[in-house]
Amino acid sequence: MKKLILIIAILAISTQVYSQTNMKNINYVPMANTQINDINTPSAMGGEEALWSEDFGNPIDTIVMDSIVIENVFTQDLAGYGDWHWSTEPPQGMWTNTSTSTTPVIESETPENGFMVIEADFNNSCPQNGIECVDDNNDGINDIIGEYPLNAHFTIGPIDLSSAETDKLVLQFYSDFRICCYPPDNGANDVNVYISTDGENFTDLDYIEGDIYETNSQTATLSQIPLGGFGANVEGVYFRFEWVGTHYYWMIDDISIVPRPAYDLKMQSAWLTMADPASIEYYSIPQNQMPDEMLIGAEIYNYGYNDDIGTTLTGSITSTSYGASIEYDVDSDSTYYIETDYFDVSMLTAGTYEFSAEITSSGNDETTEDNMLTREFVISDNVYAMDGLYSSYDWIAPGWIPGDDQFDGVMYCNYFDFKETATLSSIEIALDTDSHPTGAGLFEPNSGGEMIAYVLDTTGMNDYFQGITTQLEAYMGGVLWQSDFYLISEDDINNAQIVIDVPELELNPNAYYIAIEIYSNGGENNILLWDDMSVVQPYYASMMFSPDDQTWYTNPNCVSIRLGLDGFENKLSEEALEGIHCFPNPSKDYVEIKTDKILNGTSYINLFNILGENVKSFEYDNLGQSIQINLNHLSSGSYILEFENDNKVSRHKLIIE
Repeated sequence: MKKLILIIAILAISTQVYSQTNMKNINYVPMANTQINDINTPSAMGGEEALWSEDFGNPIDTIVMDSIVIENVFTQDLAGYGDWHWSTEPPQGMWTNTSTSTTPVIESETPENGFMVIEADFNNSCPQNGIECVDDNNDGINDIIGEYPLNAHFTIGPIDLSSAETDKLVLQFYSDFRICCYPPDNGANDVNVYISTDGENFTDLDYIEGDIYETNSQTATLSQIPLGGFGANVEGVYFRFEWVGTHYYWMIDDISIVPRPAYDLKMQSAWLTMADPASIEYYSIPQNQMPDEMLIGAEIYNYGYNDDIGTTLTGSITSTSYGASIEYDVDSDSTYYIETDYFDVSMLTAGTYEFSAEITSSGNDETTEDNMLTREFVISDNVYAMDGLYSSYDWIAPGWIPGDDQFDGVMYCNYFDFKETATLSSIEIALDTDSHPTGAGLFEPNSGGEMIAYVLDTTGMNDYFQGITTQLEAYMGGVLWQSDFYLISEDDINNAQIVIDVPELELNPNAYYIAIEIYSNGGENNILLWDDMSVVQPYYASMMFSPDDQTWYTNPNCVSIRLGLDGFENKLSEEALEGIHCFPNPSKDYVEIKTDKILNGTSYINLFNILGENVKSFEYDNLGQSIQINLNHLSSGSYILEFENDNKVSRHKLIIE
């Protein structure tokens, strides 16, 4: 599920640390191709009209030996356990489509007329895998699964591209996949794309998404792979899409070849950081912990075939005069990580802001809609948090770690830097309350587990990260404070959060890790946490400790641990109101609230943001059993929906996309 990276392994190759762990102050990284995440429509693709395209709209149901012929598409099952096929239905399988986990069809331009799919999960589910179907837990899920290594590819061609006036071409296609169960580069699972100009010899196109996937997480993109170095403007070009792995699926649709534009810069990501701690992005910073200076950076890819000389990155904080700009050159087919100089932010007061990063091309960039990125950040009175944006997110839990089976003693921690003395009053942990069927069983939250919170000293951490010392203890530089065992209650699950009181602990200017240690009774009392993937964090920002090998691992996202300072406790103590359901969640335009019984009297509905601020309120008399709430005017992020009736309260974690 996560790309957990062994810290020792990172330190052993310190010259490569920054690219492998997504540190943000990289100056220059040449790349042969790239992943484009921010394109949703053909009008934003760049380039001219397609020289060739295939939308898989006219299948020919002809069987030729072990291959299915769909126009000029040929499939081959190399391992004998499952093949690619044409479909209009979502992929199936034990973990792909169940009552609690559904996978839609690919979000391409023409999904309704069919697409190519390999259903590896389906082929490893009974009865397709030849294993007797057994439901040990009586939960409707068959617990006996296969681990057959599927290896299959489909080849499309020949494609006549000899009319192209240039070899600066691009292969485009919609891709949607999910891979189990090992990290990238393991060799046990992979997704690859190849090219051939003779139909016999195929060259790997170094398909970027296949190299950086999040294990067990869905990846859906419009991929664009430059073909400038492969001489593709000839009569007979072939492309091959290869799957290697045991579980889940890959869908491919709407493949096309287009000429590349002369100029087209694309902003892949952007960030707002301070000098200390370097490269960490906090979503909410208490005003008394704000730095005097910050910088804005961006990851820029030059999709055009010309070098872009003298382009400009401008970073700014919306509705203020704060910001900076810098000029730079970007070679074709290269990704650059550019940062502005530090600029003064000392006069910013408490409030919600947006920062933006914008690039300006030196040439005629016709698709400027992908030249800017913005994100929200908060200067708060008393909430300190990395997580909170939730434009992209996942869940994380003890026992669901690739290659491990451990439920008790796992620790998660986040790094917090204090510039001024402050009082730590509470530690809040946001909980995922959904059920998740996985290859390791069904993970769903329930009460009865226990948790300990720690404030850990970071003394000696720099020596470890720099490789001066080789041992990082379980409690790092030492325990400065620890809570009693906290028993997780049903109210905690219903409220989708745990709040641990801290007895007014004074923290002097320094850096601290705030950690939680979880005991889930061998998985009987699962505890699921949110993991905010909206921002790529540096290797030391958020980490996980494995009790199995007594080792800390990095988490390139940030687990949902946040702090309440100077008296802020966010305590939830009201009597719980049962039988309240909110869906869809995540939501976009609306959320529907349903109750198990008719509610009379006055019902109150409140929406709170991460800071506990009320952003929307509703009042209904004799509500009945259902009401729909409009969310159109709320920004993306994480909220708490509070429903009150008859002096009883139900709270739900709500994510707005």
